[in-house]
Amino acid sequence: MLWKKLIGGGHASFTVAGQLAFTLEQQDENEVVIAVSVNDGSVKWSYEYPAKFEEYFGGIGPRTNPLWHEELLYTMGAMGHLHCFESSSGKLLWKKNTTEENGVQPPYWGVSASPVVHKNMLFITPGGNQDNAIIALDKKTGEKKWSTLNGDQTYGTPALFKINNQLQLVVSLKGKFVGLNPDTGEVIWTHPWRIFMNNYNIAQPTRLTDDTLLISAGYGTGAESFKLFKNGDEFKTESLWKSKSLKTKFSTPILWKGHLYGLNENRLTCLNAEDGSLKWRGNKYGYGQIIAASGHIIILGDAGDLSLVEMNPQKFIEKATFKALDGGRTWSYPALSKGLLFIKNSREMACYDLRVK
Repeated sequence: MLWKKLIGGGHASFTVAGQLAFTLEQQDENEVVIAVSVNDGSVKWSYEYPAKFEEYFGGIGPRTNPLWHEELLYTMGAMGHLHCFESSSGKLLWKKNTTEENGVQPPYWGVSASPVVHKNMLFITPGGNQDNAIIALDKKTGEKKWSTLNGDQTYGTPALFKINNQLQLVVSLKGKFVGLNPDTGEVIWTHPWRIFMNNYNIAQPTRLTDDTLLISAGYGTGAESFKLFKNGDEFKTESLWKSKSLKTKFSTPILWKGHLYGLNENRLTCLNAEDGSLKWRGNKYGYGQIIAASGHIIILGDAGDLSLVEMNPQKFIEKATFKALDGGRTWSYPALSKGLLFIKNSREMACYDLRVK
């Protein structure tokens, strides 16, 4: 362990750029954006503003991931407060209250979808009923470039994928996924996606091939692989397979050499990506988060345990596990940068040095 510090509430994750790691936390009645040193965790700058989101299950605080791009930092709070900063100094460049401007309320568990950048645009998904559920902003000024569709926002961050040799913005809205032209907002395709109980997607989609995507959810739903194909001038979708062995509640599945690895509710599983057949079931890690690194999965379990599992479709091989964080729910994604692993929960943050000595 390189360092460990106390932090305010919430489930925001880290973004690392250069010598700074950025995240959000809750301090009393304010959401706070902080930039800390990657070397010792000391705060280099912070910015706070009045906002406090709270619900009984996840508690208080922000839930998103800061976005760094070309020396700018973008943050989205749990109530929909969007800020753009000069990342090195913390100077505020522009801000918006996205839920207020769109005339909507934050979703039940708080705004959890992070912004996404493409060229000169910043994409946000506040939801709305005036063709403004998905919005592209000028990344430097915050001015609207385009908006489209109606519907409620979900908890999943949009993804940019090259599909059928065309870059597309894939977004979840309540009850469906859509593919958009990121430059214009034109809707290319729509695929229905109903989730039992809440119908609000959390996990991001996973690109399996040039024309195939995987979507997944918990609450008894499972995973579905579907193909995108052109029918005349229109794009259509066709379901290829479904599986109840990959019910991802919070985390997004990882594709590695033709196989999928993900948390089926709280148990790690491996599936064949081509047909969805189950390869193995591994240990339980709670409703945690997973990332891939050098042929392995790094798992941050919801009780603060950190584990390392080999990505091997033939058998489950756990190489290490230990208690990395104490106290608080651990629902934040880990961030790996140059061999340093940055993790946090609703009570503390830490940095572990994973570099080969």
